[in-house]
Amino acid sequence: MTDTDLHPRMVPAQKRAEETVRHILNTSAQLLDEVGLDGFNTNLLADRAALRVGTIYRYFPNKLAILRALVQEHAKHMKAALAIFSDLADPTKEWQAIICASIDNYVNAAQQQDGFIAIRRAMQAAPELRAIEKKLVRELSELIVEAIIERGVKVSKEQLFHVAGTFLTAAAATYDLAYLKGKKNKRAEAGIIAELKLMSSSYLANYLT
Repeated sequence: MTDTDLHPRMVPAQKRAEETVRHILNTSAQLLDEVGLDGFNTNLLADRAALRVGTIYRYFPNKLAILRALVQEHAKHMKAALAIFSDLADPTKEWQAIICASIDNYVNAAQQQDGFIAIRRAMQAAPELRAIEKKLVRELSELIVEAIIERGVKVSKEQLFHVAGTFLTAAAATYDLAYLKGKKNKRAEAGIIAELKLMSSSYLANYLT
């Protein structure tokens, strides 16, 4: 599949068209949450969204193009939620509190996003989608590394990139587990999030204290 195949066919220029695209994406996220990636298809989407299949194809050439749009939105929301990492640059601010707040921000963003875990899984559906996730991790790692260096931490930049990448990847995977547990047991979800904060703080203490 070429990169062109993953791009929207047209960019909505009018409010009604924008609303249609938003409706398609919102319904797609909800549907993904219900049927998963394997069960998701444009015919089912059209039925659930009360649209003609042709209307969907007017904006998106295939289901992977829809997934690409959802993954891009996911990355945008998570980047905004984790902008707090820039606060690590201020040595007067307690870094443990910043890390815990970043996890809370991530959790809040995830809980507000329909189809969160399905979209996370969709990131592995094609190289083009994995590239979006890698770009997000790289950008967040750069934010963390630059902030830590400005804070005055004496660790090589190369090592800090390893640290940031490990933290981000492990935290996301751990919250995936918490999110799934939370579908049936909110106490279990809260417990895993608490452990995630402890794990993250204990790991980063090797470099930030």
